[in-house]
Amino acid sequence: MFKRAVTLVVTAAMALVFSGCNTNSTEATASVYTRATESTIALTEDGRKAVGKYMELLKSNKMAIQGVEKTFDTATCGLYDINSDGIPEFYFFAAADPSAYSATFFVYSYDKTKDSAVKQIEIPNIMYLSGGGCEYAIFTSPAALLVSRSSGTSDTVTETIVYDKYFIKNGSYKLTQSHDAGTEMMVSKYFVNGTAADQLTYDERVTVHIDQATMVLAHNIQVKSEEEASPLLSKPMAKIMNYENMLSYLIKIS
Repeated sequence: MFKRAVTLVVTAAMALVFSGCNTNSTEATASVYTRATESTIALTEDGRKAVGKYMELLKSNKMAIQGVEKTFDTATCGLYDINSDGIPEFYFFAAADPSAYSATFFVYSYDKTKDSAVKQIEIPNIMYLSGGGCEYAIFTSPAALLVSRSSGTSDTVTETIVYDKYFIKNGSYKLTQSHDAGTEMMVSKYFVNGTAADQLTYDERVTVHIDQATMVLAHNIQVKSEEEASPLLSKPMAKIMNYENMLSYLIKIS
């Protein structure tokens, strides 16, 4: 879908080799939690309270979540301790409107003082049908959550947003590629934290995040060949589930 972006991300940086639907499994799993055994999950008291609030949130967004599943043929919901505070966060994709032609990505955490699920991140149009769609990867590093997405066909934009452990945006990387009609060449421009940068600086910064990635929470990467395999595919993958599986799972562990 994108030419220079594909080469860049595959080799060492961040424009991922994406297309198609999310390839993560929809089966329920205990792997996103501290485990005593394969079937016994050890949640703290606050963790159990969080799961109860997430279940309410899940149910209240049923139609929007299932709309994404139907339109994009993808799993939508995940549970993972993103900020390593011992309490899992709940993240999911939901339709922006009844047509479900686009999806918004949400991350919620549990506020112990308010005993409620609190929205931390909302990213619209992370998936959409028009104009070739959007390709994405969402992953964690020891101190950050990163959301990378690419859009466009002949002209493309790849952007990676970095959030700290408090879910505050503290960095961004952007690559734009456009066709120069005069030279018939693709022109690439690089930006780091909103400032123009050279390719080397961009590649080095993005590669650090890739190397430090600890868990891929969701993606729609589809490998076209071994040579084009994204380095993220070698990282641990959190299990993302459909609505029904997530509901069953939350009931099981609550």
